[in-house]
Amino acid sequence: MMNHINLEEFANGAFSVQVNRAFEEVTKNIQDPNTEATAARKITVTIGLKPNADRSFVATGVQTKTTLAPALGAVTAIQMGRNLRTGEVDAVEIGTGQIPGQMSFKEIPGVMPEKKFDEFTGEILEPGGSSGQRKIVDMRKEA
Repeated sequence: MMNHINLEEFANGAFSVQVNRAFEEVTKNIQDPNTEATAARKITVTIGLKPNADRSFVATGVQTKTTLAPALGAVTAIQMGRNLRTGEVDAVEIGTGQIPGQMSFKEIPGVMPEKKFDEFTGEILEPGGSSGQRKIVDMRKEA
């Protein structure tokens, strides 16, 4: 009868260390929000046994291999069109600038409001003070 092999001590503890390291790698991959949550992960443990010619000695190696979920891809959208002035093809990632073929208010004569406004906040400005500084118009008073 063969003696029981304690896997915690097998290969001078290297087997246990490798399996625990593989578990750590898999659990980090499971917790990574950039991977598919429900994708299967796998740990493969290989114990290689190579006996000598008279079968009295067996060189034994242990190895673990993990199969992880790949990182999720990134998704975006691109609006394509033709520049009506130049005839060239335009491609713009949506959300990063002017969509090809559409005009901004600045490009349409007479559409922009007469009053000056802060383009970032949309607040209406009007000249004020002797230094020519513009002040914010309180719309509650304008009504």
